[in-house]
Amino acid sequence: MKQGAFDFLEKPFSLDVVLNTVRRITEKWQAAAQAAAAVDGSAAARERSRLTGEAPEIIDIRRRIDKIAATKAHVFLSGEVGTGKEIAARMLIGGEKSGRFASFHRLNCPLYDCDEASLELFGDSSGKAGLLTQPGRAVVYLASAEALDIALQDRIAEFLRKRQADPQLRVVTSSVLEADEARAAGKLSAAFADSFPERISLPPLRKRRGDIPLLLKHFMTLSCSEYGVREKSFDDEALEMLMNYDWPANVKELKNLVEKIVVSLHSRTVSALDIPLSVRDDMQYNVSRSHERYATMKEAEDAWRKNFLLYHLRRNDRDIKRTAARIGVSEKQLKKYVGEYNIILTRENRTQHRMQRTLKRSMVLSGRGLHSGDKTGLILTPLPPGSGILFGNISSGETVRANIHHVVSTDYATSLQADGAAARTIEHLLAVLHAYRISNLMVKINNEVPIMDGSALDFCQMVEDAGIEEQEEPLDEIIVDRRHSLGEADRTKKFLTVEPADVFSVHYTLNYPRPVGRQEYRFVMADAEDFKREIAPARTFGFLKDIEALNERGLASGGRLNNFILIDDEKIVNTDLRFPDEFVRHKIMDMVGDLYLLGRPLRAKITANMTGHSDNIALVRLLHDMYNL
Repeated sequence: MKQGAFDFLEKPFSLDVVLNTVRRITEKWQAAAQAAAAVDGSAAARERSRLTGEAPEIIDIRRRIDKIAATKAHVFLSGEVGTGKEIAARMLIGGEKSGRFASFHRLNCPLYDCDEASLELFGDSSGKAGLLTQPGRAVVYLASAEALDIALQDRIAEFLRKRQADPQLRVVTSSVLEADEARAAGKLSAAFADSFPERISLPPLRKRRGDIPLLLKHFMTLSCSEYGVREKSFDDEALEMLMNYDWPANVKELKNLVEKIVVSLHSRTVSALDIPLSVRDDMQYNVSRSHERYATMKEAEDAWRKNFLLYHLRRNDRDIKRTAARIGVSEKQLKKYVGEYNIILTRENRTQHRMQRTLKRSMVLSGRGLHSGDKTGLILTPLPPGSGILFGNISSGETVRANIHHVVSTDYATSLQADGAAARTIEHLLAVLHAYRISNLMVKINNEVPIMDGSALDFCQMVEDAGIEEQEEPLDEIIVDRRHSLGEADRTKKFLTVEPADVFSVHYTLNYPRPVGRQEYRFVMADAEDFKREIAPARTFGFLKDIEALNERGLASGGRLNNFILIDDEKIVNTDLRFPDEFVRHKIMDMVGDLYLLGRPLRAKITANMTGHSDNIALVRLLHDMYNL
């Protein structure tokens, strides 16, 4: 409450209390909005009532509006949902020099049937005035006028024809369709369309991407002022993501996104992981009902091609030459696509040194240890720069640092121990911290990290829910500069190699008895989204005979049919696979986690054949010694 919360709710929730709280919040906001609106000369009111942008189309529209506002002409506005038609309509009230209209009235046409809309516009026989017949100088805005009955449209047109010399009234109407297009489709009557000689078409936001940073700043300033918080800034990756997003709901969607970030995010910097999941999913996977969004095959194909190019440009650090070579097109063709699809690349502006990271707030999760079988909590707490990853015991408070010197066991999992503190089965969580580049964190557990559903998805979600904070100290990658090997590179034998590469990747091959068989997968970790999509869902697996042996040793006591994949001699017993090659992907997850015992991200290509935790740790020791870590 001291930090600005409006109220608090006690559990269990009372519906009446919740509704009453929402009502009071709404009343407060409405009162504030009315007070701001009453002060026409206030900076806030002016800021909310103008089209923001420096795109040539927007500059031209503002000039046209200024000219039209000095006349008494009726105006037809067209444009997609959220492009700012109502803001343009309000600008047509005019300024003092043009004889400002006294009031602005909005009729949302789809909400009224023909009789109701007629009553609202023309009044009734008792003498009640309608929006069009009321006294005084007014602008009447008919939003989505194509929803009006054709007969009512003709009545409006006849009314305006008779009142065409009346300086007291301006009617502005809007539609998602151009006037001629709507008339041809039978949505508008000819007389109604002809009543609006001045026509303005507002462009969609994706056609003026250069205005996105300006709009983000504009709405950030307004929202932070409204909620009484300090302004936030977007880092390069977040800005690049937002500039390349197609914004199906246009400026309105951008405004709502900024307001959501302002009220939900406590840090001063907005990272890509702070962008709402709906936007990130659309950018990463293009899953947001594209069959409904695009009207033609070409639009859909262009959208797919743009997302394909963005994905590979991101994987190749925005390098045009390398990306072109890897996707099989010429540099000239790729540059043409980048221009054609208005793709924005921020590679030139990105910092040379990656910075240390921690979480923005503490998070708590509960589960069960796979090997101990004990119920265990998991508490993640931010730490300052230079702290590293520490595992602490919830009860005793003793800690052990996540580094190679404290590895005590690699039997079926990686375990740490030092000074009375123990941390077992750490590889899944470390893999997530590696992928998200979290370098400073306290992890409190009851000696073992919980297994959850056998994958790393819950840990990914935990990190994203907490948010990531960039810190002031750098965290440079370990850059492998020459090839190193463990074992002979023979497909029939166990081996590991590490060699120089532009990005971190793991090429893993396993060859198990049926029903697993031979599986091979190459994972390139350009960013955390790649890990979350390709590797994190893969679950722990084990053969029935191995589980029996583990139980005899007092291990795998926390194994449940819903937290790992159980395999007998012929089939998978307890679940459906999330990927056809889920087993090899899980092996890569173990590798990514074990390698983070180096304490820093790695830039190298790893090739592994039939290896396990012991081999991974041997590789970590080799790299630790070779690079004096």
